[in-house]
Order: sequence, then structure tokens, then C-alpha cells
Amino acid sequence: MLTNFVALTAGLASTASAFTCTGNYFSFFNRGGDAMTYQRLDPILQPGTQGTHMHSFDGANVLSSSMGFTDTQDATCTTARIKTDKSLYWRPTLYWNGNGTGFHRVPEQSTKIYYKYGDGDKWANVTEFPGQFNMIAGVPEKRADGDNPAGVRWGCHNPDGRSDKIFSNGFPTGFQSCDYGFASEVTFASCWNGKPLDPENPNAHMAYPTNGGGVGIENCPTTHRAARFPTVFIEFWYDISSFNKQYAATDNPWVLSNGDPTGYSFHADFLNGWEKGVLAKATAETGGCNCGCGCGQEEMEQCFGAENVNKNEDTAWAKCGLENAGGESAAVVEKLPGCNPIQAGPGPASKASGAGCDASDLPASGGAKSSASPYAAASMASVTSSATVAPSTSSIKAVNDDAKTTVSLSISLGNKALSEAPAATPVASPEQQYGNTPSVPSAPAKPDTPAGSELPSLSLATTSAASKPTGGANRDCKAPVYITLTPTVYVTAGSDATSCGMGTVTKTMTETATVTVAAASGIQYGSY
Repeated sequence: MLTNFVALTAGLASTASAFTCTGNYFSFFNRGGDAMTYQRLDPILQPGTQGTHMHSFDGANVLSSSMGFTDTQDATCTTARIKTDKSLYWRPTLYWNGNGTGFHRVPEQSTKIYYKYGDGDKWANVTEFPGQFNMIAGVPEKRADGDNPAGVRWGCHNPDGRSDKIFSNGFPTGFQSCDYGFASEVTFASCWNGKPLDPENPNAHMAYPTNGGGVGIENCPTTHRAARFPTVFIEFWYDISSFNKQYAATDNPWVLSNGDPTGYSFHADFLNGWEKGVLAKATAETGGCNCGCGCGQEEMEQCFGAENVNKNEDTAWAKCGLENAGGESAAVVEKLPGCNPIQAGPGPASKASGAGCDASDLPASGGAKSSASPYAAASMASVTSSATVAPSTSSIKAVNDDAKTTVSLSISLGNKALSEAPAATPVASPEQQYGNTPSVPSAPAKPDTPAGSELPSLSLATTSAASKPTGGANRDCKAPVYITLTPTVYVTAGSDATSCGMGTVTKTMTETATVTVAAASGIQYGSY
């Protein structure tokens, strides 16, 4: 947690090379410590499916594979400093892979977000984001330095106790510790062409200001003058102290969850969830929030109202979160979640395929193409098991009938278990997850299967919908597919019959049932 918010704000602000410390902008820290949740989901680039690589999410406590602005408004809390900012901010998860014992998830220290709404000392005539808006900054396939409009940069602050900083567009080297922190930064574009994000070309609908001397819309390319939004700049700070001195200064032990050992592919996603009117007021020409990089608790409360600003001492804020993605989100994993072989470039990362997730490095070209297409699509089985995320603070109760009989039912499909009430996954603190010497991960445990109780092969039938439903605001979606599974289900029922002097009677029955699963857009959580 942040122990001295104002002091740390001033200290970290010195790294924001794109900004001075005053002017038409404000900044705030999200909740300190680990991300709100770790999930292999990407509702922007891969909507409706399981994502290709692990992401670290911050913001509103509502998340599913397909969601939008309306869903964010159902959130009951947010890890953002400002309660009315129910947006989602996410980035690829960072791992340490320095001693051959697996991929160790690097603990987050803090996230600082800046909203800039000026061109120089002039107001940029910005408007707030429309409700159904999202964007990405950076290129996930990039594996070499070059064109860098998003300003992706990494920094080691106070390397090995020195007072200097080491910056690089990719992972920096030349240190064995970063006493003040290890950080990445990225800047989102602010000029919009009026069109929604296209997952096949996710950067096309946005452009960066030309800085040609104009102000507001005039500072945007002529192709992107539908609106000028605030510029979002984010610093992601990591605590790498648990890995100190475990690698040589010439080593590069870091790797991103998309299989990038270079750091050049760092990117961030934004799904708008600001309550309507709040950001417009905060970025207005007069009366806007302009505390710059020195926005402490007092300044934030002056800008947004004390009732709308989270406080470090709030226990509810500390608990705000979602359950993590099971074993894939563990502190140490044997391989990167998903199909993400290490690709060092220098050409753009290629699509991984085959049982071994094989991919060939491409030769260097003029630059990385911005596209989501190189990633393999997830299977339908993975969608049904990971499409939604439950709040971490929810409780699960067993409901018994009047006869005190409890029957639990589960269907096992390989390693994908669909259960009546999945138990919450406890998350260890960074101190518990990381010791001074990272431990060798153990192999994932296999579920126990009683002899003779293996499920037979499933019979599958698919049925298309009779009519084609309409999709989002700008396109139709495909007709849903209904999948019918006919497994043999083993049910064990136990009843309390002690009042009859019979003790506890347990009987095992074998039944065959047909279950029809209809296509759905996913359940959004956060309203309870």
C-alpha cells in the first residue's frame, strides 16, 4: 500500500517525461499492490473468447469476455482512486524468468494514471469519452525498437543503490536491483475518427496529435477529427526486490505474458467506464482539475468531492477485486499461460500453432503491423469455462432442503470442471508469494478419479438459431450455436436419517442426462 501518497506522487511524477508538473492535467494512483485480478481475457481485442495471454487488470470489479460501458456501471467498487472512474485498465502481465525455475509473476507496486487535456499552456477543447468506447496503446507483436508513437519505455530507478535512472524502450539492463522501483510507461492516442475499435486493426480508429502548432482538433490529423479526447498516460510500477542479485547486470530476465523477452511489445488497453459528466467537468476549460503531477488526497477531493475519492485506509477499497484465473494466475507457472512461445524477434511475433505452440521468428521488417490476427483463437470449451469472472468477496452457500439432503453435481470435461458453486481462490500477499529465493514450482495436481468411474465419451449435437440476432451498435453478430451434451452423470446423495436410528445412508446412482447449453454473451458481475 502507499504509505505516503503525496510524497510518492511527487517522486514518481519526475519520470513522466511527457509532462511538466503543472498545467491542464491531473493524475492519481490506483490502489497499491497487486492488480485487481489476473485473467486470460481481452474484451477489446478478443471479445467473446478466452484471450491469448495473461493480463493484469485494474479498475472496476466487473469483467467478462464480452462487455461494454453499461456493464462497468454495475460495478460495486473500483481500484481507481476516483470512485466514479469505473473504467478498466489492463496490460500484459510481467514475469521474471532468471534462474530456470519457471516464470515468476512480478508483484505490482502501484499504477499512476494521468489525464492531460491541454496543448502546451492552452486548453485542448477536449470532450469526454463516449459511453461505448475503448482503445489500445502499443503493438503486441512488436519485438524491436523503432517507430514508437505510444512512447513505450521502461526504467530502473536508483539502480543498485545509485541515484541515477536507466531508461530504454525495451527491457533495460545494467543493474541487479532497482531500489526505487522498476517501471513501464505508455501513452494513449487522443484523436478519434468517430469509428469503433476494430479488433483486426485496433489502433486505426485513434491517432496521436501532430504537435504542428494547432490546438485541440486542429492538432489532430485530418483523418481523425471527429473528437479530441484527454490524453491518458500511465506508469506501471513493479516491486522487483524479491529478485535482487539473482541475475547478472548484463542479463535480461524479464518476459511479458505474450512471449516477449524484449519489452518492446508492452501495451495497455482502456475500456471506458467513467460515469457520464464526471470527466467532462474535470477536463473543462474553467473549473477543471489541474493539480498536475502533485495531486494528493486533498486535491483529488477538491476536484471530485470527498465522497467520490477512495482513501488508503478504506478497508472496502483494499478488498475490492475479482477472483483470479485459477492455476494460470499463480505466482509461479511452468510455462506462460496460453499459447505463447518466447519470440525475441527482431521481426514481429508470428502466430503460434500446433501441440507444442510452435512459432518461427520472422526476419526484421519495416515495423510491426498493428493487428490482433496473429493470435490463435480460443476453443469453445475454454470460452465456457473462463468467460466470466466472479467477485472475490462473494460468499457461496449450500442450500439444503427440508430433509437435510445435499446433492452436489459436477460434470468433468477433461480439465474443465463445470460445478454448482466454484470455490473462491485465495490469493497470497506479495510477501507470501515471493521469498528472497523463488522456489521451484511443483507440477499441477491432477484430479483424483475413482477407479471405474471415468465418464464415457460425450455425444455432442449442435443446433443453429432459427433467426439471426442483431449485434452491437455497428454490426450484426453471428447466430448462436446451441451445444447439447449427453454424458453419464454419477450422483452421490447422502441423507441424514439419524432420527430413524439408521445412521447416515449413502447411495450411489448412475443416471444419464441431457444438458443443453445455449449461447450467451456472458454474465457480468458486480451488481451484488
